[in-house]
Amino acid sequence: MKTKFTQLVLLRKKKVDEAELMLQKNARHIIAKQGEIDALVQEFATLKEPQNGIYQAFLTFVHHKEEYRSSIDFKMQELAELKQEKKALQEHFKLQNVEYEKAKYLDGLEVKKMLDKARIQENRNLDEISVMLHANNKDKH
Repeated sequence: MKTKFTQLVLLRKKKVDEAELMLQKNARHIIAKQGEIDALVQEFATLKEPQNGIYQAFLTFVHHKEEYRSSIDFKMQELAELKQEKKALQEHFKLQNVEYEKAKYLDGLEVKKMLDKARIQENRNLDEISVMLHANNKDKH
């Protein structure tokens, strides 16, 4: 049954769905970023310091080690930003969901009001028919 709130309900539902999709996308990004960090940490753990050789090989090792550390730090910072974004998206989702529930409630009230009005009208019509039938029966006797 369509009411004046039906379009509002549909709009609010669409916004809730969009917010949910954004949350899911953010969750995928967080998982991917965590995977990148784990891979870098594993690679970092496999680095072996040269036991002998020229000093240049040792400097290269130290340089690679620092590159991994800075990459891991950078990825950790990106992960932290994604987690902050997740909090904001959750708050947005919650707000949109509340607005959707309000619109749904108003729509439900309007439907109830329309049904009550139709029931009252039907009762009036039945009463009118009863009065007419009663009047017809009186005229016949």
